[in-house]
Amino acid sequence: MEYEFYLDLFFLWVFFLDLLALYLASSLGRIPMRVPGFLAAAAAGSVCNCVLAVFPVLPAAAELFLAAAGIGSLMCWLAFSPGTPGELLKADGLLLGAACILGGSLFSLKEIFWLTDWESLAAASGAAAMAGLFFKRALRERERGRERFLVRLFYRGEQREFKALADSGNRLREPVSGRPVSVVYVGDLKGFCDSVDGVVYIPYRAVGTRAGLLPAVIFEKMEIVWEKRTVEIQRPVVAVAREPLSGDGGFTMLIPEQFVV
Repeated sequence: MEYEFYLDLFFLWVFFLDLLALYLASSLGRIPMRVPGFLAAAAAGSVCNCVLAVFPVLPAAAELFLAAAGIGSLMCWLAFSPGTPGELLKADGLLLGAACILGGSLFSLKEIFWLTDWESLAAASGAAAMAGLFFKRALRERERGRERFLVRLFYRGEQREFKALADSGNRLREPVSGRPVSVVYVGDLKGFCDSVDGVVYIPYRAVGTRAGLLPAVIFEKMEIVWEKRTVEIQRPVVAVAREPLSGDGGFTMLIPEQFVV
């Protein structure tokens, strides 16, 4: 019996599967997505699988190991740019788990619903997209309130770093511009901006207090660093609190949650 093997269709099939697996791995591990890296990783995985399909010189078990360890590591390195061997190993595990989920889904769609290969791929793509969004939201909700962010404030050519909490209850706004307001403890600003060009006042309400005003400084720039990303905010408004914001020192600054969502 003879079979016709279409290398171009096989390349496209594996390319789309690799993209789906990488997307699921990114969602499961909350690893930032980089579109050029994802496309390069999927293309590299497809090329390697095409070579193995055309030149099957290794035993099946060896090819499986090579695909899981060698090709998977190459794809993770291109897609996620891990900085340490531990991060690469974690990404490999996530990619392997995502591949198992996809493989089981495709098999079930073809065997139970009698879908063709491309119909099952389209259905799996939709399911993977919804699953990825679900995992991202679920993990975000789970870690909300525990994640800390590195924040840099810049003023008069100097900078200082703070450990910040994204506060979902922070509704402070600068009255004139309506810009969101961050909060920092005054003691953490000593030696950094002891003298400022001007102060604005932010109205607020709190439990046990009818109303009040917080002095605030407009800094030159703020940088928020998390998940290998940096968000830059020009002329941020930062209110100054008289009391420490955290009893255990877990954070020294509050930023609006909208800055990191």
